[in-house]
Amino acid sequence: MKKEDIQTKIDVIFDNLEKLKFFSSKTYDEFIADFRNIDASLHILQTSIQALLDIGSYIIASLGLKTPNTNTEIIEVLSEAGHIAKDMAETYIKMSQFRNRIVHLYNQIDKKTLYNILVNELDDIKKFYATLLKIIEKHKNLD
Repeated sequence: MKKEDIQTKIDVIFDNLEKLKFFSSKTYDEFIADFRNIDASLHILQTSIQALLDIGSYIIASLGLKTPNTNTEIIEVLSEAGHIAKDMAETYIKMSQFRNRIVHLYNQIDKKTLYNILVNELDDIKKFYATLLKIIEKHKNLD
């Protein structure tokens, strides 16, 4: 992945966080009343989480850290290297696992769980995003 590609991923996350505010401002009944809310929010969450993982993978490769084999390992490697706090690593791993559920078990996503994430857990995406940006800023020579 090229350094320019990372900026595209950063832009996706930033834009997606703005879009997700639309869904989190709805009541649960308003949210589930239109299937487009569910489908769109799932896609936006999936691409947001994937962009975070892609940036994490880029950071790992650029810093010459242990090559991860799974999305969960991206977070574990960054945590073991001291770039992600241990207490937040578990949250980010759950985020990655939810992304996997969206991709592979899309027909089994509970609407209440999805809505809860939109209303109560978007800060976790923001925190992961901010953490990755801090790593990039600290290591400006990432390539």
